[in-house]
Amino acid sequence: MMQKFDIAIPPNDLNLLQSVLDAWCTQQRILRKDATAEAKILINEYKRGIRSQIALIDALINSTTH
Repeated sequence: MMQKFDIAIPPNDLNLLQSVLDAWCTQQRILRKDATAEAKILINEYKRGIRSQIALIDALINSTTH
């Protein structure tokens, strides 16, 4: 029997994550398909309970400056 560790992300929250990622990609001038590391960061933050656009963007900023 396989265990499922991933959480399901409701459509509204998925839209939030996508909009943050899109804004980040536009600002950084990178293609969304090249932003897999950033997408993983957003999903990890989401799993930790982060639902704020500002907090998600901060997580991306912090990940690229350290």
